Amino acid sequence: MRAFHENRLYFYESGFPFQAMQIRNINFLAHWHHDLEFMYVYEGSVRMGINSETRVLHQGEIALCGSGDIHYYDSTGLESTILLIIFNPRLIGSPAGWPQERQLRSSFVTKNGSEASQNESFLQQAAPIIRSLDAEVQEHAPQYELIITGLLHQLSGLALRYLSTDDPGVRRHHSRTLAHLKVMQELLEHLEQHCTEPCTLQDGADYAGMSVFHFSRFFKTVTGVGYNTYINELRIRHAEQLILESDRKLIDIALESGFGNVRTFNRVFRQLRGRTPSDLR
Repeated sequence: MRAFHENRLYFYESGFPFQAMQIRNINFLAHWHHDLEFMYVYEGSVRMGINSETRVLHQGEIALCGSGDIHYYDSTGLESTILLIIFNPRLIGSPAGWPQERQLRSSFVTKNGSEASQNESFLQQAAPIIRSLDAEVQEHAPQYELIITGLLHQLSGLALRYLSTDDPGVRRHHSRTLAHLKVMQELLEHLEQHCTEPCTLQDGADYAGMSVFHFSRFFKTVTGVGYNTYINELRIRHAEQLILESDRKLIDIALESGFGNVRTFNRVFRQLRGRTPSDLR
């Protein structure tokens, strides 16, 4: 399963490309997918990055991830309960991705800032729809799929009504962002496929066609973490799967996961997980 260029078809057990789930204190590495991902903060606060913008969102605020947006969640030092709504854009008649013809002013819909009035209008109308989507998923009443599809049309329509813009400056910025995102999308996919191999900072910079200095800054801006931390997280997740699914020796798992020796493996594992690899067994 490729978690960071996500293909969420494995969630669609019924064939209906939609999912809504409440999550407490979410942490998730930078990733991207074609599906749309709307996040609503039920309570508390959560840090989220979308493309090169990072915000701390609070109760009642919303983030909208369009198709291909690189995004991550970081709950370090924060407490929250959020609702994630994830669905294929074909459900709202945009199989090629959303939004298309119009651009959103921002992916984050907050209660403060220069656009607070328009944001508040959207939040007031969107919140009941989001709660209804959550309820439909939990209840699975007759015709729930048809009702969910209608609610998604209403939610995306409200987003375009209150949050989209015709500002040429926003469009130019979006065009530049798309070019940068394409590079990062390809790089993240490459790193997941090859994280157990040598992946130096220079390798990443060469792949992106940047100097090491600019690549290092750009990578952290988009993903929220440094390049080496991102690689180590991928490797630790690979190792965790091997530990849970096999009885192989830890030294063999460490080497297969891309670590030079078991000492480094133990140190990084404890640093990222707060425990040792053997604690999983």
